[in-house]
This record gives sequence, structure tokens and C-alpha cells, in this order.
Amino acid sequence: MAEKSARKNQIFFEVGGRYRNRFGWYQVLKIVNNNMLVQYESDGREQYLDFESQRRIMSNIEEEEKAVTPYENSDKNATYFKTLGYITNNGFIEAIIPPNSKSGFNSTYLRVKGFYPRTERKGYYVHHDENVDKWGVEMRLTFPVPNSVPLEGLEFGPGIDIVNSPNANERRINSNALCWRLLELGFDLGSEHSFKMIRGNIPENYRNNYDSGISIT
Repeated sequence: MAEKSARKNQIFFEVGGRYRNRFGWYQVLKIVNNNMLVQYESDGREQYLDFESQRRIMSNIEEEEKAVTPYENSDKNATYFKTLGYITNNGFIEAIIPPNSKSGFNSTYLRVKGFYPRTERKGYYVHHDENVDKWGVEMRLTFPVPNSVPLEGLEFGPGIDIVNSPNANERRINSNALCWRLLELGFDLGSEHSFKMIRGNIPENYRNNYDSGISIT
């Protein structure tokens, strides 16, 4: 028996409706019982999907996007993701690691990135003095002051303070929380960051903002 729509957990499926899963956006062509025939926008492929799995996937995607979106205000979020575009090309992330914290840092990095840090990479610094362990790991982001937008036009998230750097043309953010957040999004220690990987982790609604930040100089 056919039905035009279904409702569960506040997620509706309707013929002609547009939805998404891990393979991309699709349009519902037909609904039969608890299944729907869909057509993917990317390649025109048609496939039968069941309601329950698609509701779960959509909910998971929404929760993942909320987790990387720092503000309730969409304008602030747009500026935040634009800023991430800027630092993709211009940001330098470093970790200063006391010897006694090296094992713990490497384990956390493995959990976040899926592989151990490359110790020869710029941005990975271990103190030579084994007695230096007063403050634990210290992480920071350094970036040049942009020419095409005012410094106050950048947005790094709630509670983040921008401070001066020894280089007058640069600014710093001393924040372990921010640096780990960036690593989770696809950034890495040093200055070589994967545009493709980071963009894939940006909520779709803000990818154009991220793209526009790439061109900031």
C-alpha cells in the first residue's frame, strides 16, 4: 500500500522531497510501504531505501554538523567557516610538548587523526629538558594579519582571544581546545592543511563561506 509521506522523530519523507545521506542529496520518486525509490542528484542513480535507516543517517549527519558549528547565530557561523578557509592557506599550528607528556599527546593525536603525528613535521616540538613539565602541552595557532579584511572580521569561536606575536605582521591564539578542534576538522600540525579533507567536514550550508575564505589575502 502506497503512502505519500511518513513521520517519525520529526523527519518526514514525501514524494518530490529532497533529502540526503552519506552518498549525497537525493529526491524521492515513489514511496511504497516503508521504502522509497530515490534518485541521487550527483549521478542520477536510482535506489530503494528504507525509512528507518535514512532517518538515522540524517539525524547523525545533523548531530555531526552541530558539533562543529560553534554559534546559534548563522551570520557568526558563516564568518567562522570563512575564517577557517583563510587559515587553511595561512595558519600554522604547533604543539610544544614536555617529554613527560609526549606519550599522552601522541595517543590523543592518534585518536583524533587516525595516525600518529609525524615527529619530523614542523609544528611538533618536544622540550629537550625532561624536567620541563610545568604547564603540560601548549598548542597555538599563528596566522598573518590579513590585508583584504579587517582583523576583527575574523571569527574563531566563542571565548577565543587573539594576541600579538613576536612578528608584528602575525597574530596568535594560544588555545589547546581550538587547535584540537581544528585537527578534528582536518587541519594538521604545521602549515600544510588539506583543503579537500577540511571542506568535507564543513557543514554543507557553510561550504561557500569556507570557499570564500580561501581567497582572503
